[in-house]
Amino acid sequence: MDPLGPWLHPIEFLVNTARDEPNALLINTYESWRVRFDYSYLDVWKRACSIAQGLKTLPDWNQVDPEVIGIYCEAEANWVFCSLAVWILGKKTLCFGLNLPPAARKALCERHSIKYILHHHTKPGRTEGAILIDAATFPVLSDAPAPSLESCVQLDEFVTYACTSGTTGVPKSFKYSHKAVTVVRAALGIAYIETGLCQLPSFVATLATFLATLSLKGSVWIPEPTPNTVDKAKSIIKMLDDGLKNIYLTPSFMKTVIGVALSVTSDARWEEAKKIGLGSELIPPSVLKMTRRAFPNAEIVSSYGSSETGILQAFCYTSLQPHDEVPEKLIYKLPHPQVRCLLFDEEGNAVDPGVSKSGILVFAVHKDHPVKNHFNFVTANTNDKIASFGFLDDGSPRVCTMDWVEMVSEKTFTVVGRFDQKIKVNGVYVDLNAIEELVYEHLGKQFKDCVFIQTSEKKVVMLYVRQKDAPLQQSSALVIQWVEDLLTVKNMSKFPIHNCFEVQEFPFNDSGKRDLKKLKHIAENVDQYSHAVEYPLVPRDDSIQSRIALKISQLGSEILDNPALDGRDYYIAGVGFDSLSVTRLALAIKDEIHVEISPMILFSNGMTPSDISHIALDIIHNKPFLPPTVDLAQEAAKLDDASVTADGLDPFIFREPRDVRGVVVTGATGFLGTFLKFNVANRFPNATIYCVIRADDEQHAHRRNFEKSSMFVIASRNNGNPWYDIEDRFVSICGDLSLDKWGLTDERWSDICEKSDVIIHCGAEVHWMFDYERLKGPNVLGTATALRLATTHHLKALHYISTIGTVPMAKNADEPLVEKIHSTWNIPGGYAQTKWVAEQLINKARSRGVPATIIRPAIIAGDSTFGVCNADDYLWRYVKTCIHIGIAPVHGSPITIAMDPVDRVAAIIAEIAGSEKALSKFVFHVSDPEHSVIGEKRLFDMVNAYGWPILFESREQFRNLLSAEPLLKTSVVFPLMHLMMSMAIKIDNTNTKSIYPAAPPPVELIVGKCLLNLHRCHYFPEPKHPAVELEDEYPEVSIFTRTGRTA
Repeated sequence: MDPLGPWLHPIEFLVNTARDEPNALLINTYESWRVRFDYSYLDVWKRACSIAQGLKTLPDWNQVDPEVIGIYCEAEANWVFCSLAVWILGKKTLCFGLNLPPAARKALCERHSIKYILHHHTKPGRTEGAILIDAATFPVLSDAPAPSLESCVQLDEFVTYACTSGTTGVPKSFKYSHKAVTVVRAALGIAYIETGLCQLPSFVATLATFLATLSLKGSVWIPEPTPNTVDKAKSIIKMLDDGLKNIYLTPSFMKTVIGVALSVTSDARWEEAKKIGLGSELIPPSVLKMTRRAFPNAEIVSSYGSSETGILQAFCYTSLQPHDEVPEKLIYKLPHPQVRCLLFDEEGNAVDPGVSKSGILVFAVHKDHPVKNHFNFVTANTNDKIASFGFLDDGSPRVCTMDWVEMVSEKTFTVVGRFDQKIKVNGVYVDLNAIEELVYEHLGKQFKDCVFIQTSEKKVVMLYVRQKDAPLQQSSALVIQWVEDLLTVKNMSKFPIHNCFEVQEFPFNDSGKRDLKKLKHIAENVDQYSHAVEYPLVPRDDSIQSRIALKISQLGSEILDNPALDGRDYYIAGVGFDSLSVTRLALAIKDEIHVEISPMILFSNGMTPSDISHIALDIIHNKPFLPPTVDLAQEAAKLDDASVTADGLDPFIFREPRDVRGVVVTGATGFLGTFLKFNVANRFPNATIYCVIRADDEQHAHRRNFEKSSMFVIASRNNGNPWYDIEDRFVSICGDLSLDKWGLTDERWSDICEKSDVIIHCGAEVHWMFDYERLKGPNVLGTATALRLATTHHLKALHYISTIGTVPMAKNADEPLVEKIHSTWNIPGGYAQTKWVAEQLINKARSRGVPATIIRPAIIAGDSTFGVCNADDYLWRYVKTCIHIGIAPVHGSPITIAMDPVDRVAAIIAEIAGSEKALSKFVFHVSDPEHSVIGEKRLFDMVNAYGWPILFESREQFRNLLSAEPLLKTSVVFPLMHLMMSMAIKIDNTNTKSIYPAAPPPVELIVGKCLLNLHRCHYFPEPKHPAVELEDEYPEVSIFTRTGRTA
């Protein structure tokens, strides 16, 4: 006879205790902002009955008559209420994992005909075919029936469908009998026990723990549901401090809880705890010793089992009493009399116990056991000898655990580790779990945690979390050397560690275990993850905003198939989204978060999951939110003017440069324009150069035109130089690109329409943080006006100066960016978006016979003689900020930067404008992939060499250091760093070389001249160790800033 009494259905246990001891505590929850709420057995009965009654009143409940009700809950009181309500109705529950994608939820609903999903604290995303019901909408009945089985429908032995984690797709699911929990009750064994529920209900151990506690008239204590690991650990610590007696955790999370407690109190311990459960992972001796120190008077019950082995009720345990020594190896015992232990080798063949005591653990039952008819056995792959479910040669149902064990007796064993953690090196097996434990034991002052992963290429990668007080930066070679030296000292089999990588924290899955799938992905894609850590982690707390941001980060990482981004606050426009995938993200946000956000908003400059979460909350709370919701393709189609065409005009006749009568130049006072207008004047020696300039009047326009030239085109100060002594050929026109006809009078407009033959449209408003709408006037409508000018009176060639930023960034694009028009619009930032739309307008006009070219420069650096720079360019602002703080995020940086001197860019544009052949080639990239590229690290090497000392850090360490400084948290260096990353592209310039084949000067020479110029004009501070003395005859220069960037 069971000393704990007969095993009953969970509803029977609830009814009996609620009737006989109505005030006995069943739920003690900390889920509402760390404030405790208690629910007695009678309270829970009333709430469960109220939900059950509410379900029965649903309009189509009787017609649907569902067998299974879905539940989408964290570990929260409402999960208990909902589960019991469903069982009262004689139905089964199915608890969805919170991170399941919509397709997996849909598949489970279809598999089990689920029509209703109950939720409360966290709302699931749209699940096709299911109705979402907040259980809190059912009021507690004032006249709830007294606890009695008469209020219940016929009770079902199979209370739920347990699910696997779904890490490989749609989770497997199988009926779960409440009777499987009898062994768990035996392990707890204390009446009125207080048990912590710390894992999500989708994890079968949570259900088993609850049912066992319910059978013992005990209470379940529920911590704050939060995605922040540390906050959850603190909530569990609070429960322990308040007297919690029993808790079950994975070893990984137990280590976290104790670690957090020790960071506050050096001798943290809980002497009142009576039962501590560990399981679901391999239990390292170090965690066992740590647990014993923290819980000196508790029995430590270590369990072994899984969802799969639970079908056979094959749960194994070992127990350590308070006075027991902590063993080096745990010996588990299988108590179920009808289940036996077997061993398989790597090929799935049975191991003779007389020959070997080690192998892969397999549980089996008699061939006539009714479990053979279970769905998972009926559908088992009989060709896979080590599949989870299968049959022995005699027909006995068996479950293969894939754990390597050593048998001690017929029903006792020790776990060595996962089969895939034993690797063969030079004919010898090496246990990676043992190496991990060794490193933790002897190098614990350096590493808070570590794991060794063998990749699909049979390479071993070490991932580690650095201790908080360990040195900030250790090279991979040094870390690997430490481990190899330790193996030598310990006389362990040496094996090659091919790489190592520091992570900020190890990820946990829904069940509180290390997320081995994600860790494996990190190891397989270290380079990808090193790029991802350039983005900070999304702040994790229990706020709605944090949860939304984390969900968006997860959705984006899934759409891009890049788990490295999960949990990161990345720039959506900078990680590989295109117009199709960003639309998928918008739809996923609509499905999962129930708000509609335009893809254009997602593509706005610098938009991150945290930014989107703010917008989503505004929409949820009905706050006014009116961002630009512009589809760039639709915008281009709307703004296209069909009257801009060659139809009705004389055929275009290309004029040789010497025969061109007039050239219209916009942007003549901008940085590029100050150089460009002289190249244009000399390329077209007989033409009048009409410069459209923002000014009060034409006299002011003329003065601005040549004051800018004198300031920045230093060679133009030499009055005897015929290249520059051409002021009389310029006509400065007062205009505004954002206005109709650029704000010109009808007379002036007609004059330039008649007398000009070439248009070089260089004018634009440049600002990296402005949105599309703010820049649309000068940049898009101004270009539309240029097209009208090109088709008024007679056809004129239009040469449009765009930017390399208009080329959409395709995911995993390693090929050079081709010189062509791109129809996709995944363009980050308002400036580049306006340029993309303008390009589309020009392309459409060209299809109607308008002669045109599109010229795309990359970064425009200082001139090749004096290094005169546009100091407001994001590149130099980025460098200046790094000089100011003394740190640059370039350690291990793979980023390269394409830049060309402004005088070379101007010369190329003028050459293209004077070439008939250029009109047929159409698109040009003005940068040389062989000679114009410098590595980001090399750039800062030069900054160091020129006397500004800068430390090199990784992007992750850089962000952490800056985030710790209140004055730097809002520094522009973060968006500037992103802009640098987005410009790290490969460029094809085949068309440009066909027109202008001359090679550029060495890029390092240009960078050096720019650094000297920026020091000379006091943009940079004084170098501490100047490497170059400036010569006295170096000309006086001024800072060029964005005051001169608009025509």
